[in-house]
Amino acid sequence: MTDKTLDESKNTEAVSMGLIKITWPIFLEVLLTYLINFTDILFLNKISEQSAAAIGTLMPVVVIPIVILHSLSIGTTGVLGRMLGAKIHEKLEKNYLYTVIFNFLIGLTVMVAYLLLHNEIGTMMGLSSEMNDLTSAYLLIFTPALLIKSIQIGYGSILNVNGWTKLNMQSTLVANAVNIILNTLFLFGGFDIGFNGVECVALASALSYFTGLAIVIYFVHVKKNIKFDFSGSINDFKTYMAQVLKIGVPATMEPMSYELNRFFITITVISLGALAISTRIYTLNLILIPIIFSQSIGVGNRIIISHLLGAGDHQKIKKQINQSITLSVAGSTLMLFVIWMLSDYAFLIFTQDAEILALGATLLAIDILRHPAGAINMVVVNSLVVSGDAKYPVGLSITSMWLLCLPMVYFFAIELDYGLIGVWLALLVDEYIRCAICLTRWRNGHWKKQPQVFA
Repeated sequence: MTDKTLDESKNTEAVSMGLIKITWPIFLEVLLTYLINFTDILFLNKISEQSAAAIGTLMPVVVIPIVILHSLSIGTTGVLGRMLGAKIHEKLEKNYLYTVIFNFLIGLTVMVAYLLLHNEIGTMMGLSSEMNDLTSAYLLIFTPALLIKSIQIGYGSILNVNGWTKLNMQSTLVANAVNIILNTLFLFGGFDIGFNGVECVALASALSYFTGLAIVIYFVHVKKNIKFDFSGSINDFKTYMAQVLKIGVPATMEPMSYELNRFFITITVISLGALAISTRIYTLNLILIPIIFSQSIGVGNRIIISHLLGAGDHQKIKKQINQSITLSVAGSTLMLFVIWMLSDYAFLIFTQDAEILALGATLLAIDILRHPAGAINMVVVNSLVVSGDAKYPVGLSITSMWLLCLPMVYFFAIELDYGLIGVWLALLVDEYIRCAICLTRWRNGHWKKQPQVFA
């Protein structure tokens, strides 16, 4: 047996698989997840524009708890990944169970709250009484699916942290197919279940989530033969969750702050007029795939880094970070360059307005310059967070968003009268400043001083 073979035998399955094998299913899974929401709005639009508008407005309320649970799962990756990397397997089956229990409790809380408030949420968002009736009917049927989705995210975390990302992707693919089939049957297939259009779409989505959950449960317990250990105590649960939340809570604060920050940037864009609003929306849609690509690299890198942290292999961590940065920057920049080259044709998907085509092409050119820093941030920040050095990059991101990015958006767009181009330039400057600081933090090696976490 060669030294190389001996070295590889020490690796966990996730590390041995490598970045690309772990990442491409994550990329497709995220795309498919976006497709479920897109499909719902598409079918709702066939019912009426008012239905599509009402549920489309409601979507952020539906997505928030899902985003929070996905962010908290970074803590799960940090703890379980280190245990796998360190070959500490005796507590894994207990901690797998605790992960699902915690997600169940969060999902149950959200479900009860939304069911109690289903008649008021639309009104709170400023919708008319007619549109509130639509959101109320949708929530009443769909809300239990949030509990199902919460449990699925818990099971999905178990699959992901072991490197079995392909199985998660397969479950999402089947769930999408079920959603499309059921929507078609309920709305156009003569399959009368006594519900109105909005209720049919809600039921189709709920049943597709249930299908996804059933599949991941099968994958975890049957295909991978993972058995939960029910012998743990409340104190064991508290100890595990304390370590998970130490990483997960800071990781959750950043995307929530990001969404709120983007809300205020949107207000600035609205003040620039209809041309700016439309161009921004179309441009963001065109750059979605490169962004998802970089996000997927960041998640795949996070899984591998967590295992290497458990093994204490800092040399491999350095090589992994360099590989992830290279792939993320090169892949996403190439995608953006192709989109920019074909921008005159790409924007025709949405509009034929010559002003939008010209302004959109300029924004895409700025994105080509901006995205390398963003791609690096997605890798480095994920690595810092999963290593336990979560407060620094999260605190930096939040501080930069509010004290640097937002003021620059106003200054460039309004004071200097650069309009939407000014908004994009402000985002570019903010991205590079955060990139430089986070890279410096990583290279200083402060993450190496973080205590090992083996709950």
